[in-house]
Amino acid sequence: MKIKHMRKERLLPYILPSLCGILFFYGIPFILSFYYTLLNNMGEKRFVGLKNFFETLKNPMFQRGLTNQSRFIAIAVPLCLILALFLALHIMKLKKGKKLIFLILIIPFVIPSGTSIYFWKCILDVNGFANKVLYSLDIPMINWYNSKWVVAIAVIIFIWKNIGITSLILYVGLNQIPKEYYEVADIEGINRLRKFYKITLVYLAPIIFISILLLVVNSFKIFKEIYLLFGNYPNENIYLQQHYMNNHFFRLNLQKLTTASYISFIIIGAFICLMFLLQKRYSDTFRTLNFEGNHKSTYGKTSRYFANSFTIIMGFIFLMPIIFTISNSFMGDLEIISRYTKDITQYNTMDLTAGNMHFVNIGLFPDSPTLSGYLEAFNNPKYLKAYLNSVIIVVPILIGQCIISPLAAYGFEYSKWKYKEILFFMYILIMLMPLQVLLVPNYLVADWLGLVDTHLAIILPAIFNPIGVFIIRLQLKGFPKKCIEAAQSYGATHFQVFKNIVLPNIKSSIAILIILIFTEYWNVIEQGLVLLKDSNLNPLSIYLSQIVDENLGVFFAISCLYLIPIFIIFLFTRRFQTHLLNNCE
Repeated sequence: MKIKHMRKERLLPYILPSLCGILFFYGIPFILSFYYTLLNNMGEKRFVGLKNFFETLKNPMFQRGLTNQSRFIAIAVPLCLILALFLALHIMKLKKGKKLIFLILIIPFVIPSGTSIYFWKCILDVNGFANKVLYSLDIPMINWYNSKWVVAIAVIIFIWKNIGITSLILYVGLNQIPKEYYEVADIEGINRLRKFYKITLVYLAPIIFISILLLVVNSFKIFKEIYLLFGNYPNENIYLQQHYMNNHFFRLNLQKLTTASYISFIIIGAFICLMFLLQKRYSDTFRTLNFEGNHKSTYGKTSRYFANSFTIIMGFIFLMPIIFTISNSFMGDLEIISRYTKDITQYNTMDLTAGNMHFVNIGLFPDSPTLSGYLEAFNNPKYLKAYLNSVIIVVPILIGQCIISPLAAYGFEYSKWKYKEILFFMYILIMLMPLQVLLVPNYLVADWLGLVDTHLAIILPAIFNPIGVFIIRLQLKGFPKKCIEAAQSYGATHFQVFKNIVLPNIKSSIAILIILIFTEYWNVIEQGLVLLKDSNLNPLSIYLSQIVDENLGVFFAISCLYLIPIFIIFLFTRRFQTHLLNNCE
């Protein structure tokens, strides 16, 4: 029996909830916000044409933010990509433990920014570990926060957070290279370096393009760490585009804010389109290849020993900030102060000092373990309120995403509506836009609806974040259509097919979606700063930034409690993560 194609009108209801949310919270308000770019100010509202665009492009602070952001991307993205490729190649040499090492490497990507921020302070502050090493070697110390090298701090943190997920993506790509190419190269006597340049890099090109695109998008998210370290007005060498836009948010300077958003949208949109065109060109070329099997190189014992040692060291380095935070949460106030204060006291005279400055003495094992930090945290009503605020924000977002995104992905994949790919490209474009650009339409809608200074201002746009539709549709592309056609031949409706056949088989994508959405909004910073004026509504991520310099003992304890939901989610979805890694091999 020949099954008729699904009619577009049947599947449009699956797409409509997501599409309406995307248009209402992102698309339409962003288009309407162009009106503000044509006004002189929000008082007179006098038409000035494109004057705001020219003034913004000439604004020294905008230029500085754009220059610093571009310089950061130019340094951090290639460096992270090279290190991730090096790491992926060495993980391929391992016989065992690949799944474990990837899970360890991905942890920095999912943990909240606030929980690891003091570790970086201890490393890079004026009395931090980095200067301690320099002083011990009789090398002049560096005031990292106020030097031209301050960008190195952002680069290091960026690599720490993103190298794991990037190496996983590249590892998947490496396993897709047909082994026949390497066998022919071995027969022809081509050396390993030439094989890497002529085979590995050439056929890995589409995955490299995707990795670069994701790294560029994630480079804008480093603002969370920069804000927690330096605040709204950092050193001029680390003043980013997000700082410029946030400061206009606080002043409600909508004409300058929307103008900067449109300029950013044009620049980033052009880059995304270019990357997609290049990626499509290479993808179309590789689809003609009909080889099967994966590249499994053989390595000597020395090479495997080096790979094992390298990955163990990398795993320890990646877990170090977490180990540091957990161990310090069991230290008493006196021990914490004596270890991390700049002042020389009677309790730290044995530590290394420089003049009147005490260097940090990073400790991983408390001298006298105590639960005082946790007890003080639980007796702090502000902490409990902030924790509750985070839960109130995240739970509705997760529920909404898990309902709307699978339905929309199913509709996009199986609908025959001819305009669906145009709409889906809009989803991709919104997904890849920096948060600061998307905050403009979010703020305008919240202002029009009177939701500013409420949690709904964050929750409602987040429910329609297009990343869920994108991830689930990727898996649906590999789903066998014969199963659906067979069910329809027996009279199954679209909803029955979706509920009984599709939904049980996309659990791994939903698990990935849960991890990404929970991580993103449990770690919310920018939305809270812009949309929530009442400090009593602040989530835990913002509250942590406020107490880091007030009470370190409580900070470490709260940071550990802050990690618990992330690890529960991570462990709860581990079976699906393992399934994903099995498919990579």
